[in-house]
Amino acid sequence: MKKILFAFTMLLAIAACTNKPVTAVDNNEESTEIAFEVAKNYFFKNNQVIPEYPKIVSEEEFNKLFGMATTMGEDGKPTAIDFTKQFVLAIVLPVTDFATEINPVKVEEKGDSLLYTYEIKSGEKQSFSIQPVSIIVLDKKYENKRIVLVNEREINYFPAIDRYLADSIGSKYAKGEHCVPIHSIVRVDERNAEDILVWGDFWVFNYNQVGDTLKCVSGGSHPGLLHIRQTEKGFEVTSFDQVEDGSRYLPMAKKIFGDKYDAFQAINSDEKNRERLRAEVLATYAKKNGLAVTLYQDYGMPAKKLEE
Repeated sequence: MKKILFAFTMLLAIAACTNKPVTAVDNNEESTEIAFEVAKNYFFKNNQVIPEYPKIVSEEEFNKLFGMATTMGEDGKPTAIDFTKQFVLAIVLPVTDFATEINPVKVEEKGDSLLYTYEIKSGEKQSFSIQPVSIIVLDKKYENKRIVLVNEREINYFPAIDRYLADSIGSKYAKGEHCVPIHSIVRVDERNAEDILVWGDFWVFNYNQVGDTLKCVSGGSHPGLLHIRQTEKGFEVTSFDQVEDGSRYLPMAKKIFGDKYDAFQAINSDEKNRERLRAEVLATYAKKNGLAVTLYQDYGMPAKKLEE
């Protein structure tokens, strides 16, 4: 299967392709610290992919990602969470054999944003592995606020993936105002922090905003295996084993994905689910970057709604 390339002639390419950060919070606005509760005795399920965004607003989504770790004693029960009145912010780190804690510090309301400040403390190497998790529970009246994480280091490797896809791949396409990477993760191996392996179907799209619509300028599919290294400040992609196009596509895909090839094929061939994912990612991107858009559109195709 050949990569799908969009090489549309557009004259509105104003800015270079960048993975824009969360829109800055106005420092002139007053902030108010709000109460939260730390949820205890939950674990992250090992067959799930670490979420990119910390906000979880439904019991169904929460139960898909987390399980209960009930222990003996008064404090052994998991913290009760009522999603009709509450929502959570969950931070999950990759599996590590170093003693690691995620400590919530404070949550502040500032305009239309919630600033969540936390710290990560790393200790000595252990003889066993853990997956650090921190979950805080907040009142549902703050649910529609934009979440801004405040910490010195990245909490997972998704920003590193996005930077790599934007800088190394998206920059080679016709430029647009917004570069939006999309990844369908097939499998992750986090056992070696010096070489985290992420197999996936990776897409990169460049867009220009025209009114309330993100119009696609260029983009394409880049399946393969990313190698990621964990550093003190976060993560970086060290190399990318990419499936080539043309006659080498099938043999290279089978070699790179190995026993994960069928799972990759199922994801890669599911166009309906891919479009749903693209609408969700674009909606999140628009919200994070303060874009007044409700639609996205490929060249020569009808505009589609962003996922709310």
